[in-house]
Amino acid sequence: MFQDSTAAMDPRMRVADILREPLVIQGVGSRAEQEQRVAGLLDAVGLPRGAVHRYPHEFSGGQRQRLGLARALTLSPDLVVADEPVSALDVSVQAQILNLMRDLQREHGLTYLFISHDLAVVRHLADTVGVMYLGKLVEAGPAEKVYAQPLHPYTRGLLETVNLADPGAVSTVGRAPLRGEAPSAAKPPSGCRFRTRCPLAQDVCATTEPPVSTPNGEGHQVACHFPLAAPRLASAR
Repeated sequence: MFQDSTAAMDPRMRVADILREPLVIQGVGSRAEQEQRVAGLLDAVGLPRGAVHRYPHEFSGGQRQRLGLARALTLSPDLVVADEPVSALDVSVQAQILNLMRDLQREHGLTYLFISHDLAVVRHLADTVGVMYLGKLVEAGPAEKVYAQPLHPYTRGLLETVNLADPGAVSTVGRAPLRGEAPSAAKPPSGCRFRTRCPLAQDVCATTEPPVSTPNGEGHQVACHFPLAAPRLASAR
């Protein structure tokens, strides 16, 4: 599933041909069986079967993303890569697509690799979360643990940028806002790539790439010389 559902589809092809194309390329089924599969896919993503006669530009953004999901499911995959699939949609349509993805996940036993910068969306959908900085995975673990007890300063900084729905609510994560500008990805800093923006950085961070550790166990991994802990962070401040 692509972020730009419009650019991901050939504007000169009707929906029937777009959804049949993977089956034709792989030589799966007869023409009648392929058409039956297309009809089933449209039912699964909540679009009318008459949509097969229409072109991509005749659909709304949410409907095109439903088509993108249908095309991704055409060959019954075990894994679907979703690259920012709802970032271009408004909030209400985002919720519809995310709920549809979860329903299809349960129905077909799917695994999603969901790529997003929207932490609220990730929290809604993901069981396991990985946080990347300049091409390196800096933290990974069960979603509940990563959100409740982030171990990497970058993860904590990202969480602090999430707006709370309740203005009177107090975040359970200590304030550690990100500072400075991100370095060039073409020429990242030596050692720890986050050190130029990290409030806990020390000399070792400039010379040695941090190893992956599990300071609180249970599959919660972090690549940091000084994983976050409340006493240490308070001392650093």
